[in-house]
Amino acid sequence: MRHRLASFPCLIFCLVLTTGCWDRVELSDRAFDLAASTDLMEDGSYLTGGQFIIPSRISGGAANGGQPYFIETGNGKSLLEAIQKTRQKLSRNITRSHRRNYYIGESMAKHGINELLDGFSRDPGNRIRLDIWVVKGGQGMDALKVHYPLEKIPSVAPVKIHRAIGGTTATSYLDFMMASSSEGSSPTLPVVDIVQGDSPQKTIRFYGRAIFNHDYKLVGYLNFVEGAYRQWMLQRISYLDLAEELPEAGGKVGVIVNQFGCKIKSRITGTNKVKMEIELTGSGYVAENNTKLNLISNKNLKLVQKEINKKTSEHVLAMITKVQKEYRADVLGFNQVMNRQHPGEWKRLKGQWDTVFPEIEVAVHVNLNLKYVGLVRQPLQYKESEIIK
Repeated sequence: MRHRLASFPCLIFCLVLTTGCWDRVELSDRAFDLAASTDLMEDGSYLTGGQFIIPSRISGGAANGGQPYFIETGNGKSLLEAIQKTRQKLSRNITRSHRRNYYIGESMAKHGINELLDGFSRDPGNRIRLDIWVVKGGQGMDALKVHYPLEKIPSVAPVKIHRAIGGTTATSYLDFMMASSSEGSSPTLPVVDIVQGDSPQKTIRFYGRAIFNHDYKLVGYLNFVEGAYRQWMLQRISYLDLAEELPEAGGKVGVIVNQFGCKIKSRITGTNKVKMEIELTGSGYVAENNTKLNLISNKNLKLVQKEINKKTSEHVLAMITKVQKEYRADVLGFNQVMNRQHPGEWKRLKGQWDTVFPEIEVAVHVNLNLKYVGLVRQPLQYKESEIIK
């Protein structure tokens, strides 16, 4: 009992020492950085920018005194110096835990982003679930300044656009670092560009994927459709619309695919001769029929499926050939297929993969199953006598 009484003051003293936040920063002393950018200038210096929220305006928007955010920049010979120049203009501490997007200008991407990634990995304030975007044909600051009318905070727009077209979000930084550390693979980042619409105001558009080499330098792009085919191969897509011309049917048929699958089989023949057989499967429905075919007919529906499968197979193969011959960077996961299916051979080939990958013989087979043809049985724009049943 005496020992318990003697230990009681010690316990109270320990509680006093362990309670409270000694390094707390009040919310009123924080500047929340929701998006940022980095650009390489012509003189070799770096221009960084941040999109900061104005808490007093976030609920009322323009009616409460203007936009609920502002942009601040800094310029320096190093990234750290540029960020420091930004901090000198802010009355609050920068908080990056809410940052969702980081834009990189095309010139910066071509120069190489290894210094940027080093800063990301060392700073505990950066989120791992961050989307890094390359701005095709422009600067990161261009994307930061775009006003998007559907969102109070413009930095939300690219994430929602990417999600709306069936892509995965909040993974590009993590995916980039994982691909960079994987033997034989090359990393990619999503791409936006700034386009002029019908109105005078410019808007931001999802473009596709940017391909980087092992030195973290931009080597080229995949456009929206090419990037979607790649995502299909990696099984990271949930929505894709396809439209193909059917000459024998006298028109075009459009389909929407909402279920996806992929199987890749690899073989090694001869001296380092690798062959890949890719089977892309999926199901969907007809969204547009500008032919004279009555798609209720099983024969006509099979004809449409056959033609779409054939042409999509050709398009996917063309994308793969472009990656192999033009960019010579494995962003398709072939290295992982080899590692899984031929681990012994992979140990021998991984050191030569940059020369082996461009010469891989690839066969692509697409097998889409159209389960639904829409609310109407036959095209309404044609007379009954013109319909092919």
